Order: sequence, then structure tokens, then C-alpha cells
Amino acid sequence: MAVMAFLASTPKPIVCEAPAVALSELPGFDSETEAISEAELTILPKDTRIEKRRYIDRAGNWFLVSAVIGGVSKSSIHRPELCLPSQGFLMTAPQTLVIDGVKWRNITLDGGVNAPSFGFAYTFFNQAGFRTSSHTERIFKDVWDRSILNRIDRWVMITVNSSVSDSEQLKEFLSKLKEMMR
Repeated sequence: MAVMAFLASTPKPIVCEAPAVALSELPGFDSETEAISEAELTILPKDTRIEKRRYIDRAGNWFLVSAVIGGVSKSSIHRPELCLPSQGFLMTAPQTLVIDGVKWRNITLDGGVNAPSFGFAYTFFNQAGFRTSSHTERIFKDVWDRSILNRIDRWVMITVNSSVSDSEQLKEFLSKLKEMMR
């Protein structure tokens, strides 16, 4: 008599170390650390790390940079198009910019009547050096790594909210950020 026994077990996933991201001083800019909002502290998983810094150039233009370093949960990072409309912004002129080999999703944010327009850009990368400005591409990569490779990637989302909606000024600033995104 033949007996078949199956042992079903799920191997513990490999949790990758998060990329080292540190928002620091940039030559030609005054800067200061910004506080993390109560909503970010409350809504995001506890192992999510957030850094924020505001940079101001000599002309008075500001660039608010946020680095969200995801934890084990997939809910640490989402595409900004989900929360920007709920903050009252109309998103226009979406485009992908490639700056020094890094893809950024660039959107103009319109605050409505009598409100200025803002520039906004974001990109994602993980500990393995995979970079994309596409949330869909990031999700497919994450699903593959979690379900096939049994690996939990540690994603970083860099967002830049800017007082300038002119993409040339924004491109120049994004180029300077490259050294902080390793």
C-alpha cells in the first residue's frame, strides 16, 4: 500500500535591507528639515521611515523633498495620484522625465482659482537598484519578487513638490538630487 504525505509550509521571506537615503544639504540652496505630518505618522505602517527637507534657491523658489522608505508592508508606498486630488489638486500635463538616467513622473498641480500651480515629481527605487517612475511597473516587480522570489523589497519613493511648475527649473533641481538616491 502506497502512502503519500505532503508537508505544506511557507518559507520565511527574505526581507531586504532598505536603501540608504539621507536628505542633506545641497550646494547653492538653503535647506531645513521638515516635520512629518500627524497623518503620515498615523496612517503609514510603523516600520515606514520618512525624511523631509525643504530647499530654497537664491531666487526664493522652494523644493520640498520627501523620502518614504517602505517597510515590510506593501501599504507604506502608494502612487501620489491617489492622494493629490483629495488634497484639492487638479493634476495636469503628466509626463515622464529622464534626468541623468533616472525616470521621474512629472505632474503640474493646479490648486484652483486664484491659487498658484506647483510642480510635482516622483520616482521609486529599491535596494537592488531597480528604478522606475511607473507605479504599475513597481507593483509588478514587487509582486514578482514577493511571490516568485520570496523576497520583500524595500522601496523608496522620492517626491518633490516645487513652487515652480516650469519643468526646466525642476529638471535642474532633480539632477542635483541624484547623489542622495543610492
